[in-house]
Amino acid sequence: MQPPYYGPGAPNYGGQEQYAQQQAQPGGYQQDPRHQGGYADNKMALAPNDYQGERFKPARPKIRDPFFALLFIIVFLGYTGLSVYVLREYAISGVSGGLGGNTGASGTLNSHTALLLTFSCALALVLSGLYLLLVRVATRFILEITLLLSVISSVAYAAYLWYEGFTSAAIMATIFAVLAVVSYFFMRSRIPLTRLLLKTTIDATRVYPSVYLWALTGLVAQTLFSIWVSWTLIAVYQRFSPSGAAAGSSSSSGAVTGLVVFIGFAFYWISETIKAIFFSTVCAIFGTHYYSLDNQKQRGAGIKAFGRATSFSLGSLAFGSLIVAILDIIRGLVSIIQQTEASQGDMVGAAIACVAGCIISCIAWLIEFFNKYALINVSLYGNSYITAAKETWRLMKDRGIDALATDSLVNIVWTYGSIVVGILVGIFAYVYEKQTDPEALNQTSSYYSIILLAAVALATQICLTLGQGSIGSGTATLFVALAEDPQTMAQKEPQLFELIRRSYPRVVQGVA
Repeated sequence: MQPPYYGPGAPNYGGQEQYAQQQAQPGGYQQDPRHQGGYADNKMALAPNDYQGERFKPARPKIRDPFFALLFIIVFLGYTGLSVYVLREYAISGVSGGLGGNTGASGTLNSHTALLLTFSCALALVLSGLYLLLVRVATRFILEITLLLSVISSVAYAAYLWYEGFTSAAIMATIFAVLAVVSYFFMRSRIPLTRLLLKTTIDATRVYPSVYLWALTGLVAQTLFSIWVSWTLIAVYQRFSPSGAAAGSSSSSGAVTGLVVFIGFAFYWISETIKAIFFSTVCAIFGTHYYSLDNQKQRGAGIKAFGRATSFSLGSLAFGSLIVAILDIIRGLVSIIQQTEASQGDMVGAAIACVAGCIISCIAWLIEFFNKYALINVSLYGNSYITAAKETWRLMKDRGIDALATDSLVNIVWTYGSIVVGILVGIFAYVYEKQTDPEALNQTSSYYSIILLAAVALATQICLTLGQGSIGSGTATLFVALAEDPQTMAQKEPQLFELIRRSYPRVVQGVA
């Protein structure tokens, strides 16, 4: 029997009970005989009106994973107390230097540079918006081109490493290049579904343009926190190192080592949690749009989502972020070992560390991929992290390959888009300097090269944030919502659902 039709002329299901009865047939949503009126995955039914007590908006939200929320708050307060103390000691000591001192860069880090970086960021926003429009208009073309470019880049990079004689790295790059070539045709077959998800997500941002603001706010928050940690590290060294300018009676190498380890751990965990909070906020906004049957904008959706992320779901987000942070630390330690072995001339040890680093990176990538979808589950349904992980594991077993293909295609689109935007902004920054201050450019070219790189980095991050941070999050959220609750899309947008069904027939079957 053919899957049910949801296009023009399809029956309008007035309520959840009638809809469940209509779909209790081959090709539809199979009911579980153990749970009359439910579905095979035993999800709580969606209420057609008011959405009180259903999965997306529980009537009584609970604080999830309070232990990890409390532990995160303790670590954050501990880091803040340490930072305030060492920065105060650093300031009292009167250590010279910095942006306001008479350093070699003081002539470069001025109002002229600030204007350059401001104009660069503004141009990056404009170019990113134009690229977003191009993706919406020529979605399939962009997907085809960027996928092909990713394969060519993988092969070219492997060939370059062989040519330069980096054997161990070349072997690993060749493996990835072969995988890229082999998976090309499979990935290409998933372009129709990804195209529809991208278009639908971009259209949703017209209703909720605040997703871009929340994504950019997350980028600013992470950047400011990274700067804060950088100054804290300097102050710790100056205060607790025996040779530091602000050294006191408690100064010792052991104290420096212990504090640096704590700051490193705090940096990874807090930065990952900040990222998770804003990711959760964006996902919840898209979830609000998906579960609104009338497609009307819900006032304050972003503020409410941010409030849930920083209160009820903080522990779950911190739990998931802690896992990623530990992996980042392990990956960083392996990288340090590799560099140490290479600097000492131990090529065998360096090769082993390189292979170990690649294996750990692959494992970390898989866990981060899984964690991303677990956090989406937390954002949509307010589950604890363990419950979200269990539901995500079931989703991955049923739709994991499709999720991976869709996620990879979307990431490729924004990766290459950000590269193009970064190059264009870099050209603008150079021309701007050439036209406005050519003498300074010639006299302090080494400093201005750093400024140009900063402009390129800012532009790349802005494009990636608008792309992966908002649209990428939206497509992943839409994929999860379609897999978990496809009947919602079928009810509110039958024509769009029919288009998705033609590209992805499995959408008519909820996750078992």
